[in-house]
Amino acid sequence: MKPEQSAGEAPSAGDVQAAAQSAGAQPANARDDEPVPRLPRTTHFKVSPAAMFRIAMTAALLAMIIIAQRPCADAVSGFVTKFDNTPGGSGSAAAQMPKPGTVDVPSTTGSAGDYETLRPDMTEAELKAAIERAKQKAREKNRASSPEGSAAP
Repeated sequence: MKPEQSAGEAPSAGDVQAAAQSAGAQPANARDDEPVPRLPRTTHFKVSPAAMFRIAMTAALLAMIIIAQRPCADAVSGFVTKFDNTPGGSGSAAAQMPKPGTVDVPSTTGSAGDYETLRPDMTEAELKAAIERAKQKAREKNRASSPEGSAAP
């Protein structure tokens, strides 16, 4: 704003152009001559042949997996279960599998029958009793396995 210009008076066009040039802006008539870049516009979706081939191969692979899943699973299942230990080779591994509650706990050394079960909710007295039972079992096994008349203390 010039000193002789009042606050309500609009600046002249020359003042605006001079202010724009001093701020580093180009004049409006110089910018009008430059070509404006345009975005490419098409009427339909374009896909290259290579991309179409990839899409088709992926769709074919997905269809093959879905279609071949059941026959392949049946074939693998039959192949694996025919290696059972029965002389006739019945092909049924389910007949040999133990059912819950029908498995006997072995009483041989190193089996689950040698150990006392310790639970986190046991009291101090129950823990001491379980430890004593385990020590007693170990002493009995040592006596049974040691030869009679030995000098072992």
